[in-house]
Amino acid sequence: MINIKIYGTGTPTYQLAKAKMEERLSAAGIEYSLAEVTQVADIMHDKVESVPAIRVNDEHLFEIKPNGSYNQSLRDAIQNIMKVEDYGKMVRIMVPTDFSDPSYNAYNFADSLAKHVNGVIMMTHVYYPTSTDVNQFVVMNEEAEKIHKEKLEDLVKSLNKDWIGSFVSEPMVEGVFRVGFPKMELTEMSKTPNTMMVMGTTGSGDTFKKVFGSLSLDMIDDCYCPLFLVPPGAVYSKMEEMVFLSEDLKNDTNHLLFAGRLCSKLGTEFRLIHYRIRPDDEYDVSDTIKIMENYFPELKYHIEVIDTSDLFDNIKTLVQEGDNKIVVMATKHRNIFQSIFHKSVTEFAALNSRAPLLILSDLTHEEMA
Repeated sequence: MINIKIYGTGTPTYQLAKAKMEERLSAAGIEYSLAEVTQVADIMHDKVESVPAIRVNDEHLFEIKPNGSYNQSLRDAIQNIMKVEDYGKMVRIMVPTDFSDPSYNAYNFADSLAKHVNGVIMMTHVYYPTSTDVNQFVVMNEEAEKIHKEKLEDLVKSLNKDWIGSFVSEPMVEGVFRVGFPKMELTEMSKTPNTMMVMGTTGSGDTFKKVFGSLSLDMIDDCYCPLFLVPPGAVYSKMEEMVFLSEDLKNDTNHLLFAGRLCSKLGTEFRLIHYRIRPDDEYDVSDTIKIMENYFPELKYHIEVIDTSDLFDNIKTLVQEGDNKIVVMATKHRNIFQSIFHKSVTEFAALNSRAPLLILSDLTHEEMA
């Protein structure tokens, strides 16, 4: 519970600030008490120099600036209030960035995703320290760290720019700066409840061997939250279908439920595919139908069981046909000979896909209201 005072004299700017603040706090499920201070004497007593203004827990005061700065200052005030409660029940969409084109493409995808799942975007930069050998002593390059941190701050500031007309409805962006090994830091942060991760990829070829590209593949096995891999050129705005690749319904059920909930939020159709590569494969379609009809009666869906002797060829065809879908792959931490969708298949899909991939592993904790 946070205690909020809003100062003003009932002007349209005051009423707008109050309405937008309440709208965002309610959407985030943040509990609060609100006191309106509208008498000039009371405003002066609290040493508030300009209105409208918002005070949180009798500590932090945020003034809403007039004229051309109104939108931005109100957005900043609301975001700082929400940070006090760690954004409440909002989905944290982590977007690792190395300031490259693939990471900017991932942000664009995350921005659209956030609007559907009530998310806040966490632009995350993990700086790997550099050092210099000076007179046989290793000296850390603190200036380089400072430059990287400032670059992230500037990026976040530009993304939280003054949105005309929709300045409060646009997803909020927060910068997260860490120092250490990128894979280790991202893995640890992926354990945070109610989190998704969105990473850009660069496709196949030599360019994929760059650090950031290989990092996105490394996270396939080590990510504890749902992981979106976004290839170059993939856009979110025209998503019409979610394709769920099911290996074994017994083990896929939790993933299937998460994908169904997400599909409902995105407003896309749902397509489930099972590739049958063994004669003794007894995938039970009736069980899948029961799950879909019991949990997602509103969804349009269809189920396909496809016999194939070349799984990789089928996967490649699927991920390269059309740009208007999200492909969901559930990976298993099993012996490579016991699992169809082992890491090599998922990596193959990531390297060849034109469509965004959603990776769900047995590590994944899938929370979403």
